[in-house]
Amino acid sequence: MSLIRDDNNVAWQEAMHLYHMGRYEQAKEKFMPFLATSQEDGQLLFFVAYCSFKLDQLDEAETFAREALRVGYFGEEVYSLLGIICKAKGAYAEAEEFFLAGLAKNPQDGDLLAQYGYLMLVTGYEEKAKLLMAEAMRVDPESEVVLHYHYHFLRAYDEVEAQQETIRKYNEIAGSDVDKLMKMGLAALDRGNYREARECYRQAYLLDPGNEPLLYAIEEIDEIIHPVFFPNRLMQKTGGPVVWWICFIGAVFLFGKLDWEGAAGVLAMVYVPFCIYTWISPFIYRAVRKWGRYR
Repeated sequence: MSLIRDDNNVAWQEAMHLYHMGRYEQAKEKFMPFLATSQEDGQLLFFVAYCSFKLDQLDEAETFAREALRVGYFGEEVYSLLGIICKAKGAYAEAEEFFLAGLAKNPQDGDLLAQYGYLMLVTGYEEKAKLLMAEAMRVDPESEVVLHYHYHFLRAYDEVEAQQETIRKYNEIAGSDVDKLMKMGLAALDRGNYREARECYRQAYLLDPGNEPLLYAIEEIDEIIHPVFFPNRLMQKTGGPVVWWICFIGAVFLFGKLDWEGAAGVLAMVYVPFCIYTWISPFIYRAVRKWGRYR
């Protein structure tokens, strides 16, 4: 059934409420009947594009966003969205064009400055990225988008204390509980606290059960913290495979110099099976998971 867009229309009010609540799957379902009779409504096209983007439907989001531009909706948010989509697809030059087009309309748009700054960081222009991010924080330090990119910018430089302060500010103003929980989960991952991160993502998924990226994140954490991968975690925490290999060769060489052939043999008998186990542990994990499902 098609509907006519009207701010007094209950169905439209419901769609907008879901959109602002971050319930993008339900919001998109509500928007689509309006789109059937309002195909030239640029703002509506943007709303649908943004919902598709949040649902990780990048191709569809790009199609709707470009259509919004075609019908004459030239809001900065459309250029912002297209820039983000192109960046996600690795089309960095095109992403820059969209960010610059948006900034040409409003040079003081903090969100666009932050997004463009992060693009510059990703593409290796660190000094330009720092200037853009500093300007974004000066122009709009209370923006969810600015704080989001500022947090990821700080992660790139491993500035832990500043990250925590940015998350605190973000959680004070963020409208979406799902986004808050995801930021808290990411911060917990940075601290190496996988169980806390999993709980944050689990709570977020309960609020947004249609969010597949959240489900994948939970599954990845389950894999990381599973007992099967304890040797892998031990190896990573103590320098990784390269460090272990160098230490093994060094120890074997030292034992040889000291004529401790027995010790070298014992070390090899421990090290080689240990390394083989870390290589085959993903297969063991899948077998354990499969066995657990069919018990």
